[in-house]
Amino acid sequence: MTKFDASQIQWREPWHAISPDYATKAEAEIHREMCAGHVLFGRSVRAIGYRQDCDDVLYYLGESAPSFAVVHLSYQKETRTDWPSTALFDTLTAWTEQCMIPDAQEFAL
Repeated sequence: MTKFDASQIQWREPWHAISPDYATKAEAEIHREMCAGHVLFGRSVRAIGYRQDCDDVLYYLGESAPSFAVVHLSYQKETRTDWPSTALFDTLTAWTEQCMIPDAQEFAL
């Protein structure tokens, strides 16, 4: 997987850069939770951010679209292909506009 420089992200609360220790745990957790048929099953993922007020993690998927996913971790082995809940974004700009900015606006209320 190509390196992605998460330092280019201008994080807005409730989203934050993820620590290396938490990233390792979030990457292991998503692989533990997914069953065959999940949209990310078998894909390489790299945790780069997290939402402080829930169990959402932002993963980098690589250069080919979709390149980013927000996954709501459930902390259990799932048997349904639609869990853990996952939203895909083709670009960082798409994630910023469709997810981070609206989340920040809602969080500020």
